[in-house]
Amino acid sequence: MQIGIRLPSAGAKVSPENLVTAARWAEALGYHSVWVSDHVALPEKVDSFYPYDPQGRWPYPANTPWLDPLLALAWAAAVAPSVKLGTSVMVVPLRQPILLAKQLSSLDFLSGGRVILGVGAGWMEEEFDLIGVPFERRGPRTAEMIALVRAFWRGEPVNFQGEFYEAADCQMAPRPVQPTIPVVWGGHTDAALKRVARVGDGWHPTQITLDELAAGIAKLRRFCEEAGRDPASVLVVARPGRVYPINAETQARHQELGVQHLVIDPPLDGPDLCSFRAEMERVAELCGLQPRK
Repeated sequence: MQIGIRLPSAGAKVSPENLVTAARWAEALGYHSVWVSDHVALPEKVDSFYPYDPQGRWPYPANTPWLDPLLALAWAAAVAPSVKLGTSVMVVPLRQPILLAKQLSSLDFLSGGRVILGVGAGWMEEEFDLIGVPFERRGPRTAEMIALVRAFWRGEPVNFQGEFYEAADCQMAPRPVQPTIPVVWGGHTDAALKRVARVGDGWHPTQITLDELAAGIAKLRRFCEEAGRDPASVLVVARPGRVYPINAETQARHQELGVQHLVIDPPLDGPDLCSFRAEMERVAELCGLQPRK
C-alpha cells in the first residue's frame, strides 16, 4: 500500500517554510505522495451543509489561509523530487477547463510526471456565487470538464463539442509526462461512485468511517461491473482524516478491502510541527516505509 500525507497548505500553520519542511520529511521518510486541499475564496457566512461535520457546520472563518493547490504542489515538488503530487480535492467546476488543463499539464511536465488529480464537484454554494459560476448541475459539468482536459492532455488537435464547453482546431503543448494524469474522484454518494465507475481512474473518499468505506467499495465494484470495467483497474485512495486512527487494526482492514493508497492528516496543533513529524514517523514505522537517502 502506498502512503501519502496532507501538507500544511491551509490553516494557521501555512508558511513557505512549513510547506518545504513537511515535503522534505515526506521525501526522507519514504512517503509515496503529498496532498493539498482547495478553496479559492471563503464567504463570511456559510449556510451550505458541510458534509464532513455531523451537524453540517463549516468551521473555518473567511480569513483562513488557503494556498492555491497547484502552486503549493509546485513549491513542494522542487524540494521533494521523488514524491507524487495530489489534490485532495480540487473543486474543479470553479475553474475554466482549458486553463486548468494547461496548469496541470505544466505541473506534470515540470515535476517529471508526478501529478494525481483528486477531483470534487464542490459543496459550498456561496463560493460558487462569489466566483460567478453556477452551482446547479456541477456534477455533469465537472465530468465534461475532465473529458475536455483529457483531450488537451493527449497532445493532439482538439475538436470538442459538449453540453457546457467546446473547443475547435486547437492544441496544447507541452503535454503531461505521464500518458495521462490520473483522475481520482471524491464523494461517496451513489452518483459519485457511478461517475468513478464510468470515467474515473480512481475513487478518493475522504473523512468517512471504515464501514462507509467498505460499503462504498462494494458499490463501486458493482457499478464497475455494470459499466463493463474491471473493478481492480480502479484505484482506491482513502483519506480518513480524524474519523478513525491509523493503526495495525485499521491498516489490516484497509488491506482486506483492497485499498491501494492511504493519505494521512498529521496533526497541526502546538506551536510548531513536532506533532506533525511524530505522526509521520509513527505511520512510516507502522507501514514499513523505506527511508530515502
